[in-house]
Amino acid sequence: VPEFVRRFRVVDFGYSNPFVCQWWGMDSDGRLYRYRELYVTRRLVEDLTKEIVKLSEGESIEVTISDHDAEDRATMDRYGVGTTPANKDVSPGIQAVKTRLKVQDDGKPRLYFVRGALVEADPLLEAEKKPTCTEEELPGYAWKKYDDGKPNKEEPIKVNDHGCDDMRYMVYHRQNDSVQIF
Repeated sequence: VPEFVRRFRVVDFGYSNPFVCQWWGMDSDGRLYRYRELYVTRRLVEDLTKEIVKLSEGESIEVTISDHDAEDRATMDRYGVGTTPANKDVSPGIQAVKTRLKVQDDGKPRLYFVRGALVEADPLLEAEKKPTCTEEELPGYAWKKYDDGKPNKEEPIKVNDHGCDDMRYMVYHRQNDSVQIF
């Protein structure tokens, strides 16, 4: 993992469905690295926010991008984690992720997942044989189909995509950020 010049967090709220918090670092070439992830169920936002603060000690987080739930955002704010609502436009966000995943002229993509980033595996998700991290969501990420059976590449099936939503929020936030490094 290179030295990061900027750091970000992204949150997708959930209780029965996973609550996902991702930490992203940006290197001096504008590449994004997801270097830490909380991916858990059946835990309160209040308790998770305390854990997020502890896990972020010593790090300068530029912004925490989040889902739009007002109560959950207020809870995080009460514990010192202010949030910025995510741009949730699905299709442009997916296109932005695809662009970052493409290998560039320097032979490298602009999006990475660091091994060992998961803080803890959720035993409930493991028992249900559901994804326990973003990487496990990716093979099942699928598109709705038109009546003729062809995939509708504008509309994904919204199942087991909580980490993918965070990734999309992060990448789309950077795409629309006024200060681009690369």
